[in-house]
Amino acid sequence: MQKRQSDQTAAEFERTPIRTFEQDGKWFFSSREGDFGPFDCEADAQDNLDSYVGLIDLRPELEGPVTPD
Repeated sequence: MQKRQSDQTAAEFERTPIRTFEQDGKWFFSSREGDFGPFDCEADAQDNLDSYVGLIDLRPELEGPVTPD
C-alpha cells in the first residue's frame, strides 16, 4: 500500500525491559492497561506476561484493550 505524503510514520516506542515487580512478597506484571497479579513467584508473573503479550499481538488493531479474565 502506497503512503501519501501527508501520512506520518508511526512513532517508535521503546519497550520497557523489566515489566515484573514484587510487592509485599507477591509478584505482578505491568502493561499499558494496568498492573496484573498477584502471582506466587517471578516466573509465574513472567509466564502470564508472555501469555498476555500473545493475546495483545492477536488483537485486531481497531479493538479495544485486552484484559485477562
